[in-house]
Amino acid sequence: MFMYMMKFNLFIFFFYIISPFFIFFLNNYYSMWIFLELNLILFLTFMILNNKFLGDKSMKYYLINSLSSMIFLFFMNLNMFNMNFYNLIIMNLMILLKLGMFPFHLWFIDLLMNLTWNLCFYLSTWQKIMPMIILIYFFNMKMLLFISLLASMFSLMMILNQIYLKKFFGYSSINHMSWMLISLMLNNKLLMIYYLIYSMISYLIMKIFLKFNFNEISSLFMINNFKIKLILFFNMLSLGGIPPTYGFLMKWLFMNNLIQYNYILILILIFISLIFFFYYIQLIFNFMLINLFNLKFNLNYLIKNKNLNMFLIFSMFLMLNLLTIIFYI
Repeated sequence: MFMYMMKFNLFIFFFYIISPFFIFFLNNYYSMWIFLELNLILFLTFMILNNKFLGDKSMKYYLINSLSSMIFLFFMNLNMFNMNFYNLIIMNLMILLKLGMFPFHLWFIDLLMNLTWNLCFYLSTWQKIMPMIILIYFFNMKMLLFISLLASMFSLMMILNQIYLKKFFGYSSINHMSWMLISLMLNNKLLMIYYLIYSMISYLIMKIFLKFNFNEISSLFMINNFKIKLILFFNMLSLGGIPPTYGFLMKWLFMNNLIQYNYILILILIFISLIFFFYYIQLIFNFMLINLFNLKFNLNYLIKNKNLNMFLIFSMFLMLNLLTIIFYI
């Protein structure tokens, strides 16, 4: 029975992972909608198989996404016969509801708090691929720009004084999603690069949190492994977009594209990013500087240690790949 459940779990996971790629080969809106719903069912099944104590949370997730899908389909049909500004607005809002964006973020944060770190990663990254691709075909620029700026400012206020890591990274995800939505309006290739870099950074951080079962910010005090501290340190800096980390590359590419359109918008986003970086620095203090007198910054440790953590190797490999992407652009 156990082997059967393991095989079934792998089967669901495999189809869940590949399901977003099908949408790239579709040119029919109804087919896209069908695969969007298939992706929802696969993730819901995978979520329940890996966390059997979700209860009403999984039902809430299903109902919210099903309702948004039905409304989206209804107004998409109306838009086919009569292209209307209000139809487009409602369709955009329903996709934002699926993405868990402000002002529809409550279900997203609530669900994150009840998931394992593995599922948090998939909900924050992989589940957003298909809605964003569909949004490319229907977006309303003024509305999305307005909501993206509001979402970024709102997440900035909500991240203040958070004690739970999942809430902290949930609001951080909303902030990065607002950047992705603006990228979506500028350049599809830019959106893809931003999404890939953000996903890789999130994976490295959440994998560490999963390994050590960290749920509260105060639990970061317990990190004693120098390698883990170093990996978290560089990835937190990357999440804040500080040079010369690879997180800075995605924001630099973003600014490079946006500078052609709006200088004021760039200044607003830079200001918000600087305040966000202050919060990331506060988080870094919890595991890097709180025990300053007890911590020995021995760089020879990394040189002599032949069994480097796979996360560190993966980070270096990612940076090399990103350089090739930059030159390609």
